[in-house]
Amino acid sequence: MQVSLIIAAIAAILLSTVTAEDCCSVTGTNASVELGNWLECQVNNFFPYPANGAWDGAYDEAFSPDLLATFNQSHFNFDGFKALAKTFNTSIGVSFKKFEHGFHSTVGVPNSNGDKGGFVYATGFEGGSTVLGTDVWYEDAAFAVIKDVGGGERKIVEWRESSNIPVSIPLPPTQEWTCGLDASSASPGS
Repeated sequence: MQVSLIIAAIAAILLSTVTAEDCCSVTGTNASVELGNWLECQVNNFFPYPANGAWDGAYDEAFSPDLLATFNQSHFNFDGFKALAKTFNTSIGVSFKKFEHGFHSTVGVPNSNGDKGGFVYATGFEGGSTVLGTDVWYEDAAFAVIKDVGGGERKIVEWRESSNIPVSIPLPPTQEWTCGLDASSASPGS
């Protein structure tokens, strides 16, 4: 009993001294935590606008130019998904007096080759106080494929997001893209 209280007290002290910026620079804990923290920091840097300033530069830093992204049933490339983010950010700015988002959890799965890439599952929430004075909250989930692009840098090359937040303004047109394996990676004997 006393050991668990001591562990809980130490954990509370450690957690109370970690800031959002610290989470972005945490390295060495383990590759899974580091990868999940990296994704959370990228999302926090480009969403939600306008509260976070130069979100478009952070978007450019986080996502690969050859990005494949989905939001619910819509498909986008790098420019299309950036246009979608701008649409959402504009909608948030006119719909909410105070908007918040956060993560319930992230699960980072690093590549087995030891580079800085891998994939991350993330779940979270978003919402707040609307301009009408009501509080509304929604759920969000995303899956990201992250590539080690060299020099210690990472980029999100694939992003799959689903959310139940309603959107009351027109969205950018969806863009068609296909995914598939090339013939050289087909299974033997096919």
